[in-house]
Amino acid sequence: MVIGIYPRKSVYRDNSDSVEVQINMCKEYAGIIFRDAVLEFKVYNKDEGFSGKNTNRPSFQELMKDVQDNILDVVMVYKLDRISRNVKEFSAMYDTFEQHGVAFVSVKESFDTSTPIGRTVMYILAAFAQLERENTSERVGDNMLALAEAGRWTGGNCPSGMTSIKKKIGTKEHSFLVIDENEIWRIKMLYELILSGYTITKIERYCKNHGIRSQSGKFLSTSQIHNIITNPVYCQNAPEAYEYFLEHGCKLPDKRLFDGEHGLISYGKHKTGKDKTLTMGKDNWTISIGIHEPVISAEDWINVQNRLQGNKQFRKRKYDVGLLKGVMKCGCGSKIVSRTYCKNDIWFSYYYCDCMARRGRAYCNSEYVRVEVIDNLFLKELHRIRLNPDYILLQDAVSDISNLSAIQSELKVVNASLGNLTHSLQENMSSTAAKYIIAQIEELDKQKTELEAQLRKAELIERNKKKAENTKQHVYEQICYLLDNFDTLSYTSKNELIRKVVKTCTLKEKNLDISF
Repeated sequence: MVIGIYPRKSVYRDNSDSVEVQINMCKEYAGIIFRDAVLEFKVYNKDEGFSGKNTNRPSFQELMKDVQDNILDVVMVYKLDRISRNVKEFSAMYDTFEQHGVAFVSVKESFDTSTPIGRTVMYILAAFAQLERENTSERVGDNMLALAEAGRWTGGNCPSGMTSIKKKIGTKEHSFLVIDENEIWRIKMLYELILSGYTITKIERYCKNHGIRSQSGKFLSTSQIHNIITNPVYCQNAPEAYEYFLEHGCKLPDKRLFDGEHGLISYGKHKTGKDKTLTMGKDNWTISIGIHEPVISAEDWINVQNRLQGNKQFRKRKYDVGLLKGVMKCGCGSKIVSRTYCKNDIWFSYYYCDCMARRGRAYCNSEYVRVEVIDNLFLKELHRIRLNPDYILLQDAVSDISNLSAIQSELKVVNASLGNLTHSLQENMSSTAAKYIIAQIEELDKQKTELEAQLRKAELIERNKKKAENTKQHVYEQICYLLDNFDTLSYTSKNELIRKVVKTCTLKEKNLDISF
């Protein structure tokens, strides 16, 4: 019997049971309730610190894949809320367990899912786990909002050029932002550049050309620059700032507090969703007043925001070049981007490593490579595949070794032998030969258990082989379609089709490693 153990330590409390304790409790409990079985444990213990509010957890995803691949017989947890705190997701998870014949056991609750009342109790406990999570999350959010409204720093990475200090208020210590005098020069310089007419892209290039890096030692990217010059933390708390944020629907403190003596703090700019972090509009922001000195005057800060707003426009790809744009990566792991420029009335297009361009050759020593060289190399590989589909390399390699028929035959023989021995035992129960027959039955039963486990793995290999064959056929058809219609398809259609079939494409010098 293969038992999957899923432990998880609470993200909210330090006093919850450790992962090691949960694993040991599950193993001990399994030894009691499955004492007649040969147990094999598989532990999924990489989710420590992950919240139970959703299923986007590495070990949980691995566990569900093994359930769907029929590797597990039982899934065991120390407590129900370790695996799920959402009724809808728990219901979907348990349906998957049932479809694949996987039992579910919770050590602490000890419910029996084979009975209607046991399943009902399980869903009730899942509902209470979700209620507890939502209440905890709401309390944490309310507390953070109250701190933010009071001008206190709620944690996380400090804004560039700032640091945090502890101040005792009453009986409690709270964090507040203050200016880091050794680093704030960089922020003032960025605002001076944008006010003097530089675009964000030109500022990025200016910083690179002058060796100006972030506090972490990396070159400043356009997104980092944008985040800095739009952050209210650097803005003076002058009356003009109050009117600006009021007009944009922000939640604000009393207008009389805007005396121009301090900087601001914003809260609610981002919201963590189920799958990604969302950027919120200004009407969701809460603006409070910090204790730090202002970095940029309210007038200048507002002028920067107005200029950025005026520059907003729909962006289109300037040059439709590079079949592998958005698909290819560098050997260092960074994305490959393209650049097109004109020299002496001749147009040139190059692929290059984004990391090399931003951070220098100390991080990646790759070169600029002409787009047509790499695109022709890619098309040459597609033509080679068209002649022989066996050249298609799938990203998820599938084992070719499958002895399914041999295992089925051996299992059939073992089952027949067990039947014969059982019949012999019935006829010789009072004979001295009975103990030898029982020993043979026990030995064959062990063989049967091992063969059944081997059979499950062999069946999985067969299913994966069939899936791989279907995938290869689909990739081959798409490649043939691209080559047959290459001259009539638009650039966008070619690029989208390549994105769909190519899983990885790595550029190493002037060679490509492609998987589908």
